[in-house]
Amino acid sequence: MKIFSKFKQFLYLNEDFFVSAQKHFSEAAHGAADSARPKRIWLYAESLGEFSLAARITDIIKSALSEKNAPPPVFFISFKTFSALSLAQNNKNGGILYFFHPFPGLRTIFKKYASAVKPDYFISVQHPVSKKLVKELLNPAFGTKLIFMGISPSGLKKMDIKYREREIPAGFSLSAAVSGAGRAELNILPLSLKYASCFETAENLKDYEKPLRAQRSNPPIVISFVSVHKKESGFILKLLREIISDESLRQKFSLKFIFVPRNIKNSRRLFKEASKIGLNPLYYRGKGEKTNGENKEKKENKGGFEDFFESGGNGSGGEVKSLIVDKYGMLDDIYPVSDIVYVGKSLFKSEKGGHNVLEPASYGKTVVTGSYAVNFKDIISEMVRFDAITETDEKNFRDILIKLIKDEKLRSENGKNGLKFCLQKKEEFETYFKNYLTKIVVL
Repeated sequence: MKIFSKFKQFLYLNEDFFVSAQKHFSEAAHGAADSARPKRIWLYAESLGEFSLAARITDIIKSALSEKNAPPPVFFISFKTFSALSLAQNNKNGGILYFFHPFPGLRTIFKKYASAVKPDYFISVQHPVSKKLVKELLNPAFGTKLIFMGISPSGLKKMDIKYREREIPAGFSLSAAVSGAGRAELNILPLSLKYASCFETAENLKDYEKPLRAQRSNPPIVISFVSVHKKESGFILKLLREIISDESLRQKFSLKFIFVPRNIKNSRRLFKEASKIGLNPLYYRGKGEKTNGENKEKKENKGGFEDFFESGGNGSGGEVKSLIVDKYGMLDDIYPVSDIVYVGKSLFKSEKGGHNVLEPASYGKTVVTGSYAVNFKDIISEMVRFDAITETDEKNFRDILIKLIKDEKLRSENGKNGLKFCLQKKEEFETYFKNYLTKIVVL
């Protein structure tokens, strides 16, 4: 039934795309002359992080066009994960059309998609695409310019795109512009695309200055474990059993915990395990909605956090000490109410990779990550020099966590350093990327 439901979402969203595309591209809308139509820019973004970056790129391009008093283009963002789908469904922007492609077997529909869009520019965010799609987009009838950001030479080889051989320094991200005969012009990107996560820092600052928990007397210390995977979430729960059993900690500190599994299929298991160790969890599914873990009966909940912050029961007579998030797209709710944020897929070699450490830092929160966050290695190294993040391993995780719990001044300084770091990177990235996009996209 879940697959059927997801397939219905796929069909519904894409039906809306093709109807909207026909409306945008009709002669009645823009006249018969090709010069009268707006530019068409297709952004290919596979997952949640790439989708967020693609949305920010549209803002940069629109801003640059606005300064030139030029009409805005029509944007298309395609993606394949259901977490990105959640954002797309909540981000109904009249200037953006979405295309959802979750099933590998349906990728042949890209040909139909390319024919419908006939993009002037195709911008891939950190991913190579299929050879067939490249061939389709390089159709002379389209005149599409392909732009790959954060790509590697090996990624270009996978797509059979030729480029002029030259020495590329290790660890640098590249951009590649492809048109005509399929030859790529490579440029080194001086800033990681991941720094685009800092774009919302100024807006997040409002939540940092007036967090929900500060509205209460004697607020608890909230520790959130976000984007956690199966092995590390099991390890964390065992660790929390020790921490909440520590009598000296219990007497001095009120602790609350939030779990955000990377795969929401794991939320039920987390709920059961959290119940076993006395954390009396509730499911969290967004502001204004909560569910009792036993009967799943929906109840109104002002702000979505009332029972979590106030002493009281969850239907079983115990204090609610934890929330289990079982819906995608909830991190912007979780970060403002957190004191400490652990970012997952980083504690064990078998689950190495790491998720976005910049997002919680942009809220001014104390950020902790494991030593296997290889996807953000360069960024974390720079944040460590700023005292803007704490990096740890399995052996030291418990001591680090207790140290942060006990030292409010340290938490505050780390959070402020993270916020300052993001504000600086926001300014650097915005200036650079605006100039970069203006050059590669003819505005």
